[in-house]
Amino acid sequence: MKGKLMMLLACLFMSASMVTAQVSKVTGLVLGAEDNEPVIGATIQVKGVPTLGAITDIDGKFVIENLPSSAKTLIVSYVGMTTQEVTIHPYVKVMMQSDEEVLEEVVIAVPYGTVKKANFSGSAAQVSGEKLQNMQVANISNALQGAVAGVQIAASSGSPGTSASIRIRGIGSISSSQEPLIVVDGVPYEGSLNSISTQDIESLTVLKDAAANSMYGARGSNGVIIITTKGSKSGKARINFEARFGTNQRGVPTYDVMTDAGVYYETMFESYRNALQGNIEGDAAQYAAENLIGKILKYNKFKGVADNALINPATGKLNPAAKEYKWNDDWTKDPFENGSRQEYNVNISGGTEKTQAYASLGYLEDEGYMVGSGFERISARVKVDQNIGKNFRVGGNMAYSNTVRRQFGSESGGTYSNIFMFSQNIAPIFPIYLYDGNGGLMLDEKGNARYDFGSEYGRPYSAEQNPLATAKENINKFMSDNLSTRGYFEAKFLNDFKFTLNVAYDVFNNTNTQFSTPIGGDAYNVGGRGYNYTSRRGALNLNQLLNWTREFGEHNFNVLLGHETKNDKYKYLEGHMTNFADPTNPDFSNATQYQGLTSYSAEYALEGYFAKLDYDYADKYYLTGSIRRDGSSRFHKDNRWGSFWAIGGSWRAKEEAFLKDVEWLDNLKVKASFGTQGNDNVGYYHNYSDLYVVERVDGDAAFTKTLRGNKDLTWEKSNNFNVGVELGLWNWLDFNVDFFIKETKDMLYYSPLPPSQGSPSGIYRNEMDMKNTGVEFELNANIFDNDNFKWNVSLNGTHYKNELTRLPVSKPADKYPDGYQSGSYWRKIGGSLYDFYAYEYAGVNPENGKPQYNKYLTDANGNETGEIELVSDITKATRRQTGKSSIPDFVGGLSTTFEAYGFDLSIQTAFQLGGYVYDSNYSGLMNAGDAGQNFHMDMLNRWTPENKNTNIPALGYQVQSQEIAQGNTVDFYLTDASYFSLRNVTLGYSLPANLVKKAGIEKLRVYLTGDNIWLKSKREGLDPRMYFTGETKMGYSAVRTYSVGLNLTF
Repeated sequence: MKGKLMMLLACLFMSASMVTAQVSKVTGLVLGAEDNEPVIGATIQVKGVPTLGAITDIDGKFVIENLPSSAKTLIVSYVGMTTQEVTIHPYVKVMMQSDEEVLEEVVIAVPYGTVKKANFSGSAAQVSGEKLQNMQVANISNALQGAVAGVQIAASSGSPGTSASIRIRGIGSISSSQEPLIVVDGVPYEGSLNSISTQDIESLTVLKDAAANSMYGARGSNGVIIITTKGSKSGKARINFEARFGTNQRGVPTYDVMTDAGVYYETMFESYRNALQGNIEGDAAQYAAENLIGKILKYNKFKGVADNALINPATGKLNPAAKEYKWNDDWTKDPFENGSRQEYNVNISGGTEKTQAYASLGYLEDEGYMVGSGFERISARVKVDQNIGKNFRVGGNMAYSNTVRRQFGSESGGTYSNIFMFSQNIAPIFPIYLYDGNGGLMLDEKGNARYDFGSEYGRPYSAEQNPLATAKENINKFMSDNLSTRGYFEAKFLNDFKFTLNVAYDVFNNTNTQFSTPIGGDAYNVGGRGYNYTSRRGALNLNQLLNWTREFGEHNFNVLLGHETKNDKYKYLEGHMTNFADPTNPDFSNATQYQGLTSYSAEYALEGYFAKLDYDYADKYYLTGSIRRDGSSRFHKDNRWGSFWAIGGSWRAKEEAFLKDVEWLDNLKVKASFGTQGNDNVGYYHNYSDLYVVERVDGDAAFTKTLRGNKDLTWEKSNNFNVGVELGLWNWLDFNVDFFIKETKDMLYYSPLPPSQGSPSGIYRNEMDMKNTGVEFELNANIFDNDNFKWNVSLNGTHYKNELTRLPVSKPADKYPDGYQSGSYWRKIGGSLYDFYAYEYAGVNPENGKPQYNKYLTDANGNETGEIELVSDITKATRRQTGKSSIPDFVGGLSTTFEAYGFDLSIQTAFQLGGYVYDSNYSGLMNAGDAGQNFHMDMLNRWTPENKNTNIPALGYQVQSQEIAQGNTVDFYLTDASYFSLRNVTLGYSLPANLVKKAGIEKLRVYLTGDNIWLKSKREGLDPRMYFTGETKMGYSAVRTYSVGLNLTF
């Protein structure tokens, strides 16, 4: 028995020895559970032996030798994945799961760093790079419409590459810039957003309140947009390639103008006849019919019908023989041809926990649908981050872009070179090309079709102009070379401290070549006109940051101290020459007549000191406070420095014991903040000193004062209050709502001076105050979220009221108790900046077809009696406050995404409710009969003896008193600015992973996408998305784009 027991003990001892021998060395493989790919740089730690471990290599493999006999467990960890403990075996395979809790702890970009959204007390919204990339835009600003609560976008031009104006939480100023500060990778950015490819963007964060943006002090009053570009994560090298190709077309139709020549001739005959009645001897109708072409319109579009027989004077109708056109040119359609759009991007990323790298190369060609317009961009970016030991980290980011934006001429406004205005206002009887009397196309000596500039036959509308011809021959090219560099150094010391040095230098070299052809148009009489503009801006930013982070039990502190300097240098050169020998060559060496040459330089400097304290207790109660003191070179030394501060707090109620176990409640946070920001972007580099222009007079210098300096001028200041609630329910519904008050004080105002003080006639002063009060919300619902089907719906909306709280000194309350007129607006305490002031249209006098207006009768003291008199003379009518503003009642966006069995569908919309625009475009088309000018189809409902029940006055050739507006602002043209826009629809399909991996491809996705697909507004041709102030103009309409694309990941 004793022998058997000894034998058993010996076997057990040998078995233990064998096991010990087997685990003295362990090898293993770490893979990601989602993609089955190696996890590079994962940390393998032997539990209980802190000095023994390994890092996985590029294949996800590791080896640990000399394991002690006590080693039983490995701890495997990696950023963004759940840490695992595994039992030691000779060979270990670990499948790492994504740490959903970590991933859901969204971090957002904030001034000089990042913060977990759950811990953030301010108001901010983040747009993913993926969502931006769905939008086919050359300029990022155009992708924000309807995407973020509290953000409004107005794109005054749809021309590829142009920027949209951005407003965060409403109007921010009157005379100064209202654009938000743009920050790229932690540093303010001075260039155009069209130089940044959406394919390079990881996320875009909008900071809205004081707690979020007061750290930017002098530049934060209009909000801040932080763009974070893509970087790399530890892992194997990945190559991503995307290509898309499509077409661009006009996205918003023309106004509903007359396109039938016969209808136009009949309408103009009636207008001419009405104007002649009572003013000539004989039959006005007969005279009008015989002279309609010869004396007024000059162009007879119909074959086989004499000029004097085109209209039957007895009936006012077109001669039945007028059936065939001499030409079929259509100004509303022919100039606009679909352009192509192609975009390609390739990037590579990868690295270990110590080194990460990212590089990208992109190309975009975006042709406009109008000849002469388009945008082209070549972009490249390289980003490297390197850990040096445990306490040091360095990194660099360099981006280059070359952009070329082509503009065919004037793309907006009332000039005849603006084809969007010209093509809708010219009558449908006039051709684009030149034809002989029988309708034969006329050619030049080279056999090319000649354009009709209106001079050959005396066209009454816009003689010497043909904007299509000049668009094809003119040159207006903007070229930019942008180089942006970022570098940083981080050092950790004494456990709790981190020092960071950030250096950034951006260089923007811009050239603009403008050439007006001598073959016709504006430059015909001077043999062609050319301008060349060259500018260079260098922007240097430096900041030094010292962070202290410490935990005392459940008390957590983070202190930031910082110093920042900014220095911009700008140089500008402009030349002007005329009389070009070769009508196709814009170089000055081709011109003989010197007209002008000028240059100037400017410099801007800013210095700031700042501090911030963040405190939280038990991950439930958060307090934050910051202060910054900035000095700006734009102000006099006595007013150069300003102090800005903010305080904020939040309470994560869900973390309380009485709510922690409530299963249907995922998140409940209450937050509030208040603080101040400044705005030093007040127009001029030196506002405190007089500025002069040097003129040449007979070779001598003459000085013209262009700006009255004001040494008392100072910052525009913004006080911001915000209170909000964040709510998460049932693990699928999130709702955030914020109430805000934004007060802007000491706004810049151009105050008029007595004429005796000479020119300039005014001076800029800090004289007005304004307040925006509003509410905004975001709703996000993951209705279905499983492996086979995902459905998400997001809705955001904003409502705010704008009101003036202080009027200029030149408009004192004792003299202006109810406010004052400013152009088309009425400004008063409690009213908005854009409250319309207009005549009240009272319809048509049914007896004579004349327009009528309300005249409010007054007593001897000038007080209204309540009686109203109808008058036909608009100068005798009363102009009144309309109670209508350009500020909308509500703006928002609705989007949804679906994913099922490899298919994905996303839909993005934007909408606006309420607000008004003054539709001057429509007003111009509702004319009483101007020679050669077109009509809106609503004019077919005009007053006639047979149609007295209408609100459209009778026609009268060049009789301005028959027009409703007569060059004034009349409430008839105030139009509801509500709209609904289908911004983007994208449908994609990703091929099964097990199929594409056989070809060495990690992911392959094909998709179809469309932008600006549909717009519904009050009037066809009206696009309220183009305007903030309510003033309208005919400009380059939004582009509708359809593309097919391909995504590849290797």
